[in-house]
Amino acid sequence: FLLAHMLKPPPILMCAPVDAGASIADSPEPSRRPFTPEPVVVMVTPPTSPPTSPLLSPPPPTLRSPIAQRSCGRSSSLPTANDPGDDSFCMQLYSPGEEGLINPTHIAIRRQVLEIRRTQSGKVYFQCGCCAHLPRGERGAKYSTIAPTSLKNLYHAFIRFMMYHVPACPHIPQEIKELQPPSATKDVKASGIKKYWRANAIAKGLRDSDNGRGIIYQPESS
Repeated sequence: FLLAHMLKPPPILMCAPVDAGASIADSPEPSRRPFTPEPVVVMVTPPTSPPTSPLLSPPPPTLRSPIAQRSCGRSSSLPTANDPGDDSFCMQLYSPGEEGLINPTHIAIRRQVLEIRRTQSGKVYFQCGCCAHLPRGERGAKYSTIAPTSLKNLYHAFIRFMMYHVPACPHIPQEIKELQPPSATKDVKASGIKKYWRANAIAKGLRDSDNGRGIIYQPESS
């Protein structure tokens, strides 16, 4: 039986007839699955603030000297459009013979830089004569004009002018800027200097206004 099974012929596979006129293009295409791209997930990490460093901290407020604290403030608004300057009036704070009475640096500024001017209503103000020919917004330094509220405050207003305007004004001669910093003279105390400033202003005809809001020029009251 085993021998007869081994000698049995293999089965014949029958193929379906093929149409000679058919082409490969006519054959049905296999079904294709449309391609769908996978979504791309982008991870965004919020920026982290840099660590706080003592070097990046805001600086502490500057401590000013008592004189600077009293002197700092806004520059004078005089003259104004409603109260223009009187171009016919111009005086000097400097007086001959004050050498040795006040600081030499102050004398140079009083003689060559600072002018006494007034408005048409009679209000007195002081201005830098080196940059006065320019409009106020083009002078290159603040405090080009100062208007003390009284003769008592004249000296402190001058110190403010010395501190803020003189070093920054591009029109003041360099030889004046290079003078020694102002300090009290050896022979006169600071209180005596302030008294001289007030007495000298009165001798030039300057007075406190009746309403206490500035200085006026009244030489007839001398």
